[in-house]
Amino acid sequence: MTFLKSWTIQRAAGIGTVAGLIAAALWPAYGVWPHLLELPFIAALAVASLCGGSILWITLQDIAGNRGRGNRVVPIRVFDVILALVLTVPCIFELRRILPDSFTSWGSF
Repeated sequence: MTFLKSWTIQRAAGIGTVAGLIAAALWPAYGVWPHLLELPFIAALAVASLCGGSILWITLQDIAGNRGRGNRVVPIRVFDVILALVLTVPCIFELRRILPDSFTSWGSF
């Protein structure tokens, strides 16, 4: 089984939630000891945001590909999108604050 076939919304939600909770726990300590906790904090933020992005992608693929299920899965997909946005948006904002030079240089290849 390939990695992409085994990567599901449930796995992304679980790993992303744990990474988000780790990032939330590290956030106050990062303010005190930024030189010690920079790498773990950035890693937790990156994992959480990547998991959130993958939840959005998988949800989009599911909505686009499975029109026959109708309204039965709408509440589940709404929850998936909300969780994905909660994981993605704050993490990207914090990463932009920590790594401003890296993000601004992406637009100028």
